[in-house]
Amino acid sequence: MRFKMVKTIFKKEMIDILRDKRTLFMGIILPLILYPVIMIIMTQIMTMSMGSIEEKDINIAFEKNPSKELVSLIENQTDKNTERINIVTTNNYKKDLQDGNIDAYIGVKGKNKIENYKIYINSSKENSSSVNSKLEEIFTIYKDSKVKNKIEQSKLDVKETLNPVVYQTVDVAEDEDVAGLVLGGILPFILIMGVLLGAIYPAIDSMAGEKERGTLETLFTLPISNLELVMGKYMAVSLCAIVTAILNVVSILMTLVYILTTGELTGQLIFGSLKLSSLVFPLFITIICVCLFAMVVSAISMCVCSLAKSFKDAQNYITPVMFLVLIPSYVSMIPNISLDRTTSVIPVVNISLLIKSVLTNNTNLGLIALVFISNFAFVILSVIILSKMFNSEEILFGNSRNFSFLEKRSNIKKGTIPTVSDGVILYAVGLVLLIYVGSYIQLKFKMTGIVLTQVMIISLPILFAFYIKSDFKKVFSLKLPKFKHLLGSGILWIGCYLLVFILTNIIMYYFPQNQEIVEGLNDALFIKDNLLLNLLIVAVMPAICEEMFFRGFILTSFKNNQKSYKGAIIFSGILFGIMHMDFIRIIPTSILGISFAYAVCKSNSIGVGMFMHFLNNGFAVIVTHMSSKLVQNVNSSELTYLSISQISVIFIISLMFISLAVLLFKEKKKEFKEITE
Repeated sequence: MRFKMVKTIFKKEMIDILRDKRTLFMGIILPLILYPVIMIIMTQIMTMSMGSIEEKDINIAFEKNPSKELVSLIENQTDKNTERINIVTTNNYKKDLQDGNIDAYIGVKGKNKIENYKIYINSSKENSSSVNSKLEEIFTIYKDSKVKNKIEQSKLDVKETLNPVVYQTVDVAEDEDVAGLVLGGILPFILIMGVLLGAIYPAIDSMAGEKERGTLETLFTLPISNLELVMGKYMAVSLCAIVTAILNVVSILMTLVYILTTGELTGQLIFGSLKLSSLVFPLFITIICVCLFAMVVSAISMCVCSLAKSFKDAQNYITPVMFLVLIPSYVSMIPNISLDRTTSVIPVVNISLLIKSVLTNNTNLGLIALVFISNFAFVILSVIILSKMFNSEEILFGNSRNFSFLEKRSNIKKGTIPTVSDGVILYAVGLVLLIYVGSYIQLKFKMTGIVLTQVMIISLPILFAFYIKSDFKKVFSLKLPKFKHLLGSGILWIGCYLLVFILTNIIMYYFPQNQEIVEGLNDALFIKDNLLLNLLIVAVMPAICEEMFFRGFILTSFKNNQKSYKGAIIFSGILFGIMHMDFIRIIPTSILGISFAYAVCKSNSIGVGMFMHFLNNGFAVIVTHMSSKLVQNVNSSELTYLSISQISVIFIISLMFISLAVLLFKEKKKEFKEITE
C-alpha cells in the first residue's frame, strides 16, 4: 500500500466533505451551537418551573372548621415560605379539585379524642405532589406538637421519650463522584449520538454520493489499488467522526462551566461545589474511547452506505444502523450494570460503560485495555470487510431489483426465486408481528396463543411466495430426504446439542439470574401432565412452521447465489437465534439454526431440518416432563456447573459427532452440483 496515494485520496475526500453543508452542520454547528442552547434553555426552564411552583399559592378546604392550633400552624408555615396557603370553602370538593379551584381537600373525623384527617388531591394536576408534601409536613409538625404536649402533661422528658435512639447518615461521596454518576448516565448516549451524526453524513457522501455523481467509476480508472482507495476514504470519514466527537465533549464541558459559573439553580442542585479540574483525567480517557469508537462507526457506516445507489437510499439503509447503535448506548442509564470482562468486549456497550466508569472514578486499567483491544479489533475487522466489499463490482455498481412485494404481481415472472431483499423484508415483518401480535396472543391465550403464533409464522412465507409466483418446490426444498441424510442430521444434532449444552452451562455460570427466566419459560410453554399435547404444540408445529420460514424462504433467499451459500447458512442461523429474543438462548439457538441450515443445504430437503428441529424440541419436552415428576419431592433446585475436565470431554465428543455427520453429508462434486442447481 502506497501512503502517498492514500494521502491524495484523503485530501480529495476531505475537500468534498467540507463542501457539503449537511456534513458541516452535523459535525460543527450542531455540537457547538445546538447542544449548548438546548442544555441552557432546559436548565433555565427547570429553574423557572421550580421557582413558579414555590411562588404559587396553595388553596385548601376543610370538611369542618379545623382547630385553632392547626390554623395557627398553617399561618406560621405561610410566613416562613414564599408560597401562600389559603383556607377556602367549597360545596363540591371533587368538582373544585377537578377544575383546579382548590389544590387539596381535607376531611376531618374524630374518634375517642383522636383527630383523623384525610388529604384529598388530584394527582393529574402538576403541583399535586408538592401540595401533598407540604400538607404532610404541616400535619407532621402538628402531630409532634400534640404528642409533645401529652408527654409534658405526663411529666416525662420529651427528648428522651421521643428520641431514645439517635442516628445520622453521613455521605462520604465526593462532589466529583456524584457529578460523575449523573454525567455517566447521560453523557455516553449524547456522545455516541454525536459520533453517529459525525460519521454518517461523510460516509453517505463518500460512498453513495460518489455513485450518484458518477465519480466512483473515475476513481477506479486511476492507478491505485482498492485498499488504497478504501483507506483514503476511511481516514477522511474517521477524521470527521473524531472531530465531531471531540467537539461534542468540548461543547458539553463548556456548557457545564457556563451553568456552574452563572449560578443556575438546577446546576447547583445537581453538581454542588464540583471542581472541574477533577474531571480532566476522566475526560481525557473519554475522548480517547470516543475517538476509537468513532473509527468503528465510520467503517460500519461506510460498509452500509456502499450498498446504496443514491444519497436517499443510503439514508434509508443507515437508519437501522442508528437504532442498533443507539439502543445499546442506553445501558449507561441502567443501574447495577457495570464494566466487566463480559461487557468490555460487547460493541457500543463497552464504550458506554467505560465512559460511565471513568466519570465515576471506578477505572480498571485491565478493563480499559480490554475495551481498547476489542474496539481496535472491530476497526480492523470493519476495514477488512469494507475492502472486500470494494472488490465486488456487483455491490458497487450492481443494479439489483427492488423488493418484489412492491411490484405489481402481473409484472412478476412465474417461478421467481426470492432475493436477499425479500428475505430481509419477510424476516422484519415476521419479527414485528411476533413482538406485537405473537407476544400478546401467547400471553392472553397461553398454549392456544402458541398455536396461533406458529400458524402466523408459516403463513407469511407461503403468502409471500405465492405473491411473487415462486416455485414452491425450489423455494421450500420440498423433497423427500435420503436415509443417509436423516442419519447424518440426527448425528449432527447430537453433536451440536452437546456443544449448545456446554455454552448454556457457561452462560448460566456467568449470568445465574437467567435461571429464573428459563424456569418461567418452561412453566409458560408446557402443559403439566400432558406429554402428547406438549410434543404436538412445542415440537411438531415449530418443526414444520419455523422450518418453512427459516430453512425454506429465508435460507433460499440468502443462498440465491451459489458462492454465498456458506454465508446464507450462517446468517439464517443467526436470524433464527435473534428471533427467539432471549439473551441466554440467542447464541445456542443460533448454533442450532446454523446446523439445521447446513443439513438442508447439503440434502436439499427441508424434511431434514424438520427432523432435527423435532428432535431438539421433542427432547426438551420429554426431559422437562420427566424432570417435573422426579423433582416433585426435591427441595433444592440449585444449578450444578460443569468442571473444565467435563467441558473438555463433552466438547471432544461433540466434535466427533459433528465430524461424522459432515462425512455422511459429503457428496461427490457432480451430486453436489445437481443439489445446488
